[in-house]
Amino acid sequence: MMSYELIVFLAVGIPMIGAFLVPLIAKISEKLVGWYSTTLVFISAALVLYLIPEVILDSKVIVAVLSAGASLLIVPRLIGTSFTFYVDALSLIIGIAASLFGAFDLLYSTADMAHEEGQPRFYFLMLLFIGSMIGLAFAGDLILLFIFWEIVGLCSYSLIGFYYKKPKSLYGSFKAIMLTHAGGIGLLIGAIWTFFLTGTTTYTELPTVISQLPANAQIALNIILVLYLIAAMAKSVQFPIHTWLPDATVAPSPVTALLHAAAMVKAGVYLIARVYLLYPITIQWNVITATVGIITMTVASFAMIAQNDVKRLLAYSTITQIGYMFLAIGLGTTLGLAAGLFHLFNHAFIKGLLFLGAGCLIYATKTKDLREMGGLARNMPVTTTACIIGALAISGLPPLNGFVSKFMIYEAAISAGLAMKGFIGSLYLFYGIFAIFASAMTFAGAMKFVFSAFFGPRPKELENVKEVPLEMQITMVFLTIVCIVFGIAPSIPLNYLIIPAATTLVGGTLTVSTLGYVASAVGGYYATLIVGLLALSLILGAILYKLGAVEYPAEMEGKFGIFTGGEINEPYLAIEKTRLDPSAFSFSPEMLFGKFYSIMEKGGLDKLWFGIGNTVVKLSEKLRRIQVGYLNVYIAMAAIAILLIYVLIML
Repeated sequence: MMSYELIVFLAVGIPMIGAFLVPLIAKISEKLVGWYSTTLVFISAALVLYLIPEVILDSKVIVAVLSAGASLLIVPRLIGTSFTFYVDALSLIIGIAASLFGAFDLLYSTADMAHEEGQPRFYFLMLLFIGSMIGLAFAGDLILLFIFWEIVGLCSYSLIGFYYKKPKSLYGSFKAIMLTHAGGIGLLIGAIWTFFLTGTTTYTELPTVISQLPANAQIALNIILVLYLIAAMAKSVQFPIHTWLPDATVAPSPVTALLHAAAMVKAGVYLIARVYLLYPITIQWNVITATVGIITMTVASFAMIAQNDVKRLLAYSTITQIGYMFLAIGLGTTLGLAAGLFHLFNHAFIKGLLFLGAGCLIYATKTKDLREMGGLARNMPVTTTACIIGALAISGLPPLNGFVSKFMIYEAAISAGLAMKGFIGSLYLFYGIFAIFASAMTFAGAMKFVFSAFFGPRPKELENVKEVPLEMQITMVFLTIVCIVFGIAPSIPLNYLIIPAATTLVGGTLTVSTLGYVASAVGGYYATLIVGLLALSLILGAILYKLGAVEYPAEMEGKFGIFTGGEINEPYLAIEKTRLDPSAFSFSPEMLFGKFYSIMEKGGLDKLWFGIGNTVVKLSEKLRRIQVGYLNVYIAMAAIAILLIYVLIML
């Protein structure tokens, strides 16, 4: 029987090492590459799932340390860095989302990418990304975390620019790497600063060492936390560093679903949750984090509803939902952490489902414009059903999983507000109420997607559209089942994954019964019980209807028509006339907030970021003048820089 430490290394190593064998497999058969990659990730996902009993049921943390000699072959020795993996419940949440969704995403890709050029490159990068994402979640050292953080970013850059012959792909990939990489510097500086303060960067040692620091070290720790927050905001697309994600949707649909919905954009959420275990958290940091989330969900929800590109609409929806996660985790309570992490877990499957559904539409119709779609429900019943369930789940409608996690976020914010009182308490109460409004905006955007694509008149050029291949359908069905099951029985993921992670990070207790009761100071939700009662009511209603049905004599047929309200030409409203034009969904917001949308159309925040970039270029040109060619000048400048860094560290 393999040790758990070996399983951890294999879960990370199989997809990463397997990626470098892709070119060899491609020489045998390019068609084989997709199935080879899918198999590897399914194995990795099975290994990650195998860790659940040890970590959750036995309440253990798996610490796997690579020997010094072996680690030097993989990563150079950096300021005390050890090649250590640290697997707890929080690690498993990200690990499962990345590996399990990644496996089905690659299964989907075997059909979706079958006719694309450059498949070996695609699968190489996808395998490297999935392995690095699991490594990021399992990293037990801040520097190792940063290394995986950057590998994930480089994979994202390459995959966004997969269609490198298209200018939009190059623009999207460059924009993504610049904004996320710039934010990632905050993580690196924070990790190095932590090392200078404590002499270590490993998760196992940091809490103890930090607790022994003098009181005046809290100022430095607060700055480090802000640096981490900036890194998290860039990676997890929070305002104002969110603008790269909509442009990243030029990537292939499996890339958008995995990197920019299920996995990579959750890295920042993981980071702000992980710091609860490592650093003393202040109420100021909590408020800032929650406020970032509420501002982001506000801006993104209004931007979402104005989109006609199906993938850009879903991208803004992703930004909105990650805002919910920042809000919940920023509350700092056990219920808040549980709600934020559960929404992270749910969102990986819900939004992954919706992005893959959008990919099915693009695969079948060859367009991303919702204005060019319509009436596809009859042609694509599996895709339609899956997308409707995904849209309802992301909107927070019961009995789906999105409702449970959103309900918990509302509960957490209102409970925190009632408990804290004062200005901050009032702020949290407002945030909880406003989050409900943002959910209504999400629902409007989701309905725009569903009605524009699947209902109403079907364009003539789409009359012969067919359902997508079986591999794509299997993935959609699996994700749909997850949305339903975790909505009906939320106690399964909550008790065996989410709550153990939350209590590990901030302590406290949280009870979820087998009937799905999520308790808080403001109420609860019996998910399983309510669904059971609804099902029983429907069954009883059907039985009563059957028992009370009256059969009319055959001679009465045709004598009396069914009364439908007195229509003369049509006895009913034809389904072709039920479709709203996509522009109708954004008409009212655009009338109310015309200036906001006008700024967006003119470039919005991109003008700020490109302005900063141009300023840096101009300053760089001026700095060239100090290159005088004298060694003593360079030594003096280096000494001054080192002195400044030392002074900052000693503050």
